[in-house]
Amino acid sequence: MIKSLSVFFPVFNEEGNIVTTVNKAVTVLEKLGVDYEIIVVNDGSTDSTSKIVEKLIKANKKIRLINHPKNLGYGEALKSGFYNARFDVVVYTDGDGQFDFGEIDKFLEKIGDSDLIFGYRIKRQDPFFRILFNKGWKLSLLAFFGLTLKDVDCGFKMVRREVLEKIPHLESQRGAMINAELAIKAKKYGFKVGQIGVNHYPRLTGSPTGANLRVIFRSYFDLLKLWWKLKDQKFLFIILLALLFFASIMRFYRLSEYMTFLGDEGRDAIVIKDLLVNHNLPFIGPTTSVGNIYLGPLYYYMMAVPMAIFWLNPVAGAGMNALIGVLTIILIYWISKAWFGRVSGLIASFLYAISPVTITYSRSSWNPNPAPFFALLVVFGLMKTHKSGNFLWLIFTGIALAAALQMHYLAVFLLPVVLILYIYEIWREKSKKLITKNLIPGTVLGVISFLLVMSPLLLFDLKHDFLNYKALTSLLIEGQSVQVNIFSNLSKIPSLYSYNLIGRYMSGENFFLTVILSLLLLLPIVYSKLKNWPILVLAVWLVVGLAGLSFYKGNIYDHYLGFLNPVLFILFGSLFVLFKNSVWKGAILLLVLLLTIINLGKNPLLYPPNNQLQRTKEVAKFIIQ
Repeated sequence: MIKSLSVFFPVFNEEGNIVTTVNKAVTVLEKLGVDYEIIVVNDGSTDSTSKIVEKLIKANKKIRLINHPKNLGYGEALKSGFYNARFDVVVYTDGDGQFDFGEIDKFLEKIGDSDLIFGYRIKRQDPFFRILFNKGWKLSLLAFFGLTLKDVDCGFKMVRREVLEKIPHLESQRGAMINAELAIKAKKYGFKVGQIGVNHYPRLTGSPTGANLRVIFRSYFDLLKLWWKLKDQKFLFIILLALLFFASIMRFYRLSEYMTFLGDEGRDAIVIKDLLVNHNLPFIGPTTSVGNIYLGPLYYYMMAVPMAIFWLNPVAGAGMNALIGVLTIILIYWISKAWFGRVSGLIASFLYAISPVTITYSRSSWNPNPAPFFALLVVFGLMKTHKSGNFLWLIFTGIALAAALQMHYLAVFLLPVVLILYIYEIWREKSKKLITKNLIPGTVLGVISFLLVMSPLLLFDLKHDFLNYKALTSLLIEGQSVQVNIFSNLSKIPSLYSYNLIGRYMSGENFFLTVILSLLLLLPIVYSKLKNWPILVLAVWLVVGLAGLSFYKGNIYDHYLGFLNPVLFILFGSLFVLFKNSVWKGAILLLVLLLTIINLGKNPLLYPPNNQLQRTKEVAKFIIQ
């Protein structure tokens, strides 16, 4: 039972609200029967706020006034309240009367199980611009700190003074960052944060200052400052930034001169022009190289965005793929870091960034090129499902899976990967009696999300007598491109693994490095005995992908492996933490150096540009004339 409370109100020019706000608080606190103090923090008001509070003090000695000589900002006002509070539990609401202090009962009921409680506005009564800023601010906090509170800036909070005494001193001055800083530091020091819904009412008098552009800029400045201060291993982060800068150069430099622009690229550009100029929305995408089968139209929808911004410039499509290539590197780093640590993430993403094949496919507009990105998103969705135990993440997985499938049909082999890991997840949670969240809703919505993303292609098939379905079944039944011979299929897997995957994507086709890597990359799988979940995912992804490719009769081209190629880079990154021996780690770094030399020596930018786009323009002009 809480026996005493420190209550404070930060105010700035609230002469029209402060009397009602303070009197309401006094009434509630007297009714609760607790010892209390009320602090009004006057942040340099230029109206009569200070004089009004002084009159209130004469009537009630439990009211105190802290005056700032000038307006120091919301952060400084909160700090004055926090650090001048005398009792063990501190509560504050903004002094503008937009909260009902009577709802403090909710906080008192919950404070026994928490160290600090953040209110969240059930229905926010603020101007549209402030609500919009709040959405962007929430996303920023999620991106920089992983903060997932519903309404971190809600001006109604309760905090144990112990929290304020043990966390580092709050630093934010102006803007909303003070609230986020409190939550971030409290969580970092192991304090439990609770949340409770509160009503929010329209402001009756005065005007808000939180939407001021200067305040917003200051909030973001404080965000970046805190993020950098709390950032551990800053040197590794600087290396990551340098890596991404280098990878961007490799993908964007002289893009119009080096990009591929042949039949497929020209066809796609015409489709996008028809979409943007004549508003003809395509329900099918590009055709596959075999079987007269159509992909879904998602790639065209993606391509339409940059080509609308840079109005029908074909380079825009290549630029989109270059950007996706950089985002793929970030995803490889992110997943590898989550599974094996920062150094492993840097190694994996660096090797992917310098691979000549990945550079080449990131520098032209072609539907298979984003396949690695969407394959990684599938894995990311499965990772979040595993980590949180919440099967609603399957919605994300379903969307990513449908997107990967529309980049190239060989991504169909991600379907059994997802199914195997889904079954494993259910078995794991049942056998270990773990809490499973939203198993049935997540599964159903995951399937629905997959079908929704695939729906344009499905609608096309319904309208055109199942053209795609018939072509696909004909391809499988007649066996023109599919081979079902177990012994023959198994015999192809070593070559697919060593040459097509490792040789082409990682070792620069150097024979000795290919052999070494082919053996080394199996070590994490053998050593862990599949008891490590990340290694299990990589093993299932690799084995199912290679087994699926072994059924294909024709030549295996580099872009066929788009759904699979991230596996080997993440596996290589895991080698760094496989053994703790410093000699082993040194050997891995030496191998990274050798691979760097080999791959940079085959960098496509070392060769003269093909100027295919310019040549196409010249041919078209010649034909017209």
